Amino acid sequence: MAKGSRSMKRIIQVGVGGMGNVWTERVAESNKWEAAAYVDSNEVNLLAAADKHGMPNTRCFTDVMEAINEVEAEALLDVTPQQVRRSVCTTALDRGLHVLSEKPLADTLKNAKAIVDKAAKQERIYMVAQNYRYQPQPQAARKFIAEQKLGAVGYAAVQFFKGPRFGGFREQMEFPLVLDMSIHHFDLMRCILDADVEFVSGVTMSAPWNWNKGDATAMLQLEMSNGAVVNYTGSWVSTGWETPWNANWRFEGEKGVLLWENDELWFSDKPDKRRKAPVAKMKQTHQAHLLDAFAKAIDTGEEPETSGRRNLNSLAATFAAVKAMQSKRRIRVSDLIK
Repeated sequence: MAKGSRSMKRIIQVGVGGMGNVWTERVAESNKWEAAAYVDSNEVNLLAAADKHGMPNTRCFTDVMEAINEVEAEALLDVTPQQVRRSVCTTALDRGLHVLSEKPLADTLKNAKAIVDKAAKQERIYMVAQNYRYQPQPQAARKFIAEQKLGAVGYAAVQFFKGPRFGGFREQMEFPLVLDMSIHHFDLMRCILDADVEFVSGVTMSAPWNWNKGDATAMLQLEMSNGAVVNYTGSWVSTGWETPWNANWRFEGEKGVLLWENDELWFSDKPDKRRKAPVAKMKQTHQAHLLDAFAKAIDTGEEPETSGRRNLNSLAATFAAVKAMQSKRRIRVSDLIK
C-alpha cells in the first residue's frame, strides 16, 4: 500500500523528541498510518523530526489545538509526559479524534478516568501503548499457561534491576520506578496470567546512593484475581549486573516451572534440567503491532485489548503499590477505581 493513498489513516503525533523518535519511525514504516502533523513544544525536536521524515513546516506545530484545527486527521498519537495526558487526550477526543497514548494512562486515577469517560461519551477509541505485551516471549508464555502446560499456577516471581540516569521529570518523581516503569511489568502480569491485580502490599526504600528525588526501589506482593500471587522486586538504581527491561520471570505451576530469563523462555519439571520453550512468531511487535491494532479497532469498532478502560487496572495497581508502601497496609485495587 503506497504512502498517501486514500486507504491510509492520518494521525497527528504530539511529542516527537525522546520516545517520540521511536513512534515517528514506526508511523513512517506503517502501511496503515501516515503522519498528518507533528506537535512539540520544543522547536528543536520538532524541526529535527520534520527534517528526518520530510514533514512540511506548514504541518509542524507547537500547539495541539492549532494542529487539530489546521490539519485533517482521524486520530492523535500522544507521546507527552503523563502530567499533560488528560489535557492532550481530552482535547483530541472532544474534536472527534481517536487517540492512542503512551503509558501510563495518566498521572492520577482521576485524570485517567476522565479520559476513559470522555472517550466513551464521544464514542471514540482510546488505546494505551502497553507495548511490552506484544513481544514473542510474553505472548508465548501467555499461550503456554492458557493451554494448562503448567497446570494451575500458584505463584510467580519477577526481578527487575536497572540503573538508568534519565534526568528530567522522572528523577523528580516521588516513586519513579513504580509510577513510570513498573506499570509495564504489572500489565505483563495481567496479560500472561489472564487476570487482574486485586491486592497489593509491599515496602519501598531509598538506597544510600539513590540519585532520584524519590524512592526508586520496591519489593511488592501482588495478588491476582485468579488466585496466583506475584512477588515483585524492582530497582532503578542498580549498581551492577542488570536484567533486561522485560525483567526476569519465574512462573511456578503444579506441572513445572516456566522461566523467562534474559529474554529466553525455558520449561523445567526437574530440579536440575530445563529445556527451551517455544516462542511465538509475530509479524509485528511493540509499537508497530499497536499501530496495526489501533487501526483495526477504528475499522471494526471493537474495544482493543489495551483500551483505556481495560488498562485502568494496570494503572490502579501502581497507585495501590504506592499507597501500600506509604501506609504499610494491604490495598484493594478496585477501591481506588470507584
